Amino acid sequence: MLGMAEPQARPEGWYAEVETSLGAFTIRLLPEQAPQTVAHFVAYATGRMEFIDPFTGDKKKVPYYDGLKVHKTAFARRFEAGDPTATGHGMPPVWVPSEPGPNNFSRPYRVGMTSASMKRISAALFFVSIVAEPAYNTGHNCFGEIVEGRDVVERICLVKTDGRGAPLEPVIIRHVVIVKSGNPKPIAEPVPYEPPVPVLGLSPDAKP
Repeated sequence: MLGMAEPQARPEGWYAEVETSLGAFTIRLLPEQAPQTVAHFVAYATGRMEFIDPFTGDKKKVPYYDGLKVHKTAFARRFEAGDPTATGHGMPPVWVPSEPGPNNFSRPYRVGMTSASMKRISAALFFVSIVAEPAYNTGHNCFGEIVEGRDVVERICLVKTDGRGAPLEPVIIRHVVIVKSGNPKPIAEPVPYEPPVPVLGLSPDAKP
């Protein structure tokens, strides 16, 4: 139609289109930087990664993120999702190795995996930041950046919450679709990873 701008084509690569109850946003995935983090995220999003339902104990192999709540927001900074129990403690006990790179949290609108106890990096629980979070450059894998719908991400980060940071009105991830632009390299298959258990050292004066 005359007078209307042609939509810009996305740069070649892999993208996650995320539909939420407050609108949609798009993540440009970074498999060249965080191959196993992206591999696990995509496998969970597309239903290829088996997980155990924390409520029934049943094994499931369905799109993991569809229907989950945003369980925590840090006002005007970031939000977290990926836990079926909406507590931040009910994600699958699956981990990915540390995958640092130049695309990190020193810039806003980044997507990363949450670091759990004993410095283990979750393969399912993710967060989206709308401000620079350079303190997260160690201990968290940056596996994407928000390239469309930044206003939606900001809206989610500004919802009213209770004292624990949980939204008072549920914010739901309705659906995640993985798409590609051009002909990028295939995404790697997820490889099981067991992080080393930290060794607690004792001082020379400590008694057994």
